[in-house]
Amino acid sequence: MPQASLQQQFKTTNYIGLAMMASVFIYAAIVLGIDKGYIPYKASLNITILPTIKYILLVISILHYLIIRFFQKFSSKSAAYLPAGAIITFALCEAVGIYGLVVFLLTRNPTDFFIFMVISLLYFYLFYPRYADWERLWNKNKSPNPMR
Repeated sequence: MPQASLQQQFKTTNYIGLAMMASVFIYAAIVLGIDKGYIPYKASLNITILPTIKYILLVISILHYLIIRFFQKFSSKSAAYLPAGAIITFALCEAVGIYGLVVFLLTRNPTDFFIFMVISLLYFYLFYPRYADWERLWNKNKSPNPMR
């Protein structure tokens, strides 16, 4: 894969990641709109299992950290897998924000959403791909290595 192709793939992947990160802020706008009454939403459940659902989704969100680490380790084996690994990482980061939106829609408690939002954005920060890493892997795969 030529370096120009690597740069183009990184640029495209970067745009996808930024759009997925922006979606978490769109969810926040929806939460605030509903909470302030600008967006009509009447469904509010009084089910005793709601705290359990919230904590299960919180544990799953924390497990996303390990899942992301696994996908990043797998995708770093070859430059060809980098875009796919990054997009899977973005999806896992964004999913945490979606969990928060679901919890908010069930409980109507905006604090619940913002806890998930912070975790989601933290994951985006920690796992967002860096071009230097992609380039290092590309150079490693490009040069012949008799020790492989």
